[in-house]
Amino acid sequence: MALPYPIILATSLVVAAVVYAVKLDGIYALPWLMFFTATASSVYGLRVGLASALGSVLALRFFPSSPLDYLVMAVILALAAYLADQVGRSLRQAHHKARQLAQLQDVFLQGLEAVPRFLSREQLLRQLPTLLSQLLQGSQLRIWVPIGAGRLTLLEDSAAPAEDVSPSPLVHRALQESGLVWPEVETPKRHRPYELAVALRVRHETVAVLQFLRAGGWQKQEIELFSRLALAMSRQLEHLHDLELRRLLLKVADHLASASDKNKVADVALRHLLPALGMEAGAVLQYRRGALRGLAWRIPRELRPKLTTLARMLPHQQWLAWQAYHSGTAQFSENYASLPEAIPEIAQLGFETLVAYPVHTRDAMKGRVVLVLGTRARLAWTRSKKEILLGIERLLSSALERALLEEAHQRINRLLTEAWSYPSQQVYQHILEAAVELVPGSDAGSLWVREEDGFTCQASVGSVWACDKRWDEEAFLAWYAQDKAKALQGRPRILSRSQLVSDDQGANLCLPVTHQGRVLAYLNLDSLHDSEAFAEDSLAAAELFATPIATLVHELQSRSALEKAALTDGLTGLYNRRAFDLRLKEEFERAARYQYPLTLLVLDLKNFKPINDRLGHALGDEALIAVARALSKTQRAGDMVFRWGGDEFAVLLPQTPKEGAGVVAARILEAISRICLSGICLSANIGFASFPSEAQTAEHLLILADQRMYADKNGTSAETRTQASDQ
Repeated sequence: MALPYPIILATSLVVAAVVYAVKLDGIYALPWLMFFTATASSVYGLRVGLASALGSVLALRFFPSSPLDYLVMAVILALAAYLADQVGRSLRQAHHKARQLAQLQDVFLQGLEAVPRFLSREQLLRQLPTLLSQLLQGSQLRIWVPIGAGRLTLLEDSAAPAEDVSPSPLVHRALQESGLVWPEVETPKRHRPYELAVALRVRHETVAVLQFLRAGGWQKQEIELFSRLALAMSRQLEHLHDLELRRLLLKVADHLASASDKNKVADVALRHLLPALGMEAGAVLQYRRGALRGLAWRIPRELRPKLTTLARMLPHQQWLAWQAYHSGTAQFSENYASLPEAIPEIAQLGFETLVAYPVHTRDAMKGRVVLVLGTRARLAWTRSKKEILLGIERLLSSALERALLEEAHQRINRLLTEAWSYPSQQVYQHILEAAVELVPGSDAGSLWVREEDGFTCQASVGSVWACDKRWDEEAFLAWYAQDKAKALQGRPRILSRSQLVSDDQGANLCLPVTHQGRVLAYLNLDSLHDSEAFAEDSLAAAELFATPIATLVHELQSRSALEKAALTDGLTGLYNRRAFDLRLKEEFERAARYQYPLTLLVLDLKNFKPINDRLGHALGDEALIAVARALSKTQRAGDMVFRWGGDEFAVLLPQTPKEGAGVVAARILEAISRICLSGICLSANIGFASFPSEAQTAEHLLILADQRMYADKNGTSAETRTQASDQ
């Protein structure tokens, strides 16, 4: 056990006094006085040691010794004081450094114990000055956070002076280099403190730079300690990032699982993403009918008047969201206003940080949904933020895929359930509109249904297809561009812009709809702008409609056959009066929609009554059958002939103006005039009217044609017929 220094001093003096008491020479007291002098010099320094040596020399005067002995003993005591001071100084410095290092290590260990208590990276960074307060005695800590493009901003809670400060060159060096950095020249300029800087990194990316400042220099042990501290902080920040990401993804996944439709799914994703990334506003946009339309959006109240319209629908332009949609890759911006493709309304509001992130569903070549987030502050798109985006995008993609599939099934079930409450034409239109809306990439389309040996357009969306034309089976097979076997298997095919004749189409998807080994219909879906709009997800969605369309078309055709029986005259085989009323309305609406002319002819037979009265009703029926046959022979493709009642007939002439109707009327009159029974030949009185030149409603068209027929029957002059046309 080591003796305390005061006991050594006191013992040395006591022994020297005992030597004096027994009257021994000074040479016997010298060693004890040397102990006293060396101890005092070692503990209290050279000045105290020399004073002790002088006192010892004076004490030796009381001992019997020669002058030479006094001189030698004085030199020995001075040397003892000097040598003890040198040894003591080294020991004192070593002891001081050991105590300081122990204190620093104690603070370091306390910091490591406190670090795991923090639940978020931001909380840890903001508490660092408090956490390191003991370590920073006489020093100042500034915490710099990257905001992109090599720029840094001072964390608000760091110990910085009130005046504005900017990051030093050393801080910028630390941003790029790994480990602790310090100035190459240790001696600072006047009135400038000593400086150290170290970067805290997560996933090899800097999330903060610690800048240490103080008036004095830095010891080697402190530098090593700061390096270890920075490494430990980086590891803890990375650990916290992983924990935060896992907690966030688990929470989002739980909430997405309970979301019932695509709009709620999108809203859940935005609700968690905005605070996690420090964004102010966001929207989830889905491509539909040539525009990116909002599924959900979250916008601060003061920004809603200017941003809500854009969130609801973003027209087709080369903006950041459209770049993300077409390229299928995320578009990040840290200085949005400087981009040439920036939307003026957003740039004017001061948005700096923005991302357009495509949400990829299975089998899609591009993101059908785009996630747009932004804030007016300048933030860096760090790797950790991108990891958060990627994780939530995967969850959002899965949830959206489920919601969109459920939406498609619900829409198809509703079509099957409600189909019979609508007229056939409306059912076809509902089918097509659902397909255009639900098949990814579709902007327009048409549905062509078999009628005898050809196909007619029963519904259309957009103006890509000329629905007034009729296609035969060979023509549609040529358009389908696959062999008949694949058409009978119902295999969809895709053509891109380079394979299409029309410049109005970017791409086309054609789906043959088959039933019992026969193609009942062709569903055409078109993209107006994008030649790569359709992919595997489009084919899968289109195939969902194949069976429902086949079922509906088959049932509608069966219903049409029953309706035709009810709408057909039993004697002549022509459409009856009921059919005339229905078709007149339908054809008039179609002519008005597509803006083509429609002419109605009504005719009354001459000399039919004498045949009926003189020759009997049997020959009268033969006469009516002969007239029906003659009208059918003169009928052009698209014309419709009706037995209006008794000996009156009607003919609808789509896409025929008034001038062409006169030629048709003359041909009909000539054909009827050839019908003779037992010397009695038939003829007819004919009246006709045209849309849009003469009538603007179906009722007016019928009234005008009927008036002109009676005018012809009564021999009324042309002036009278003109007056009738003005009514």
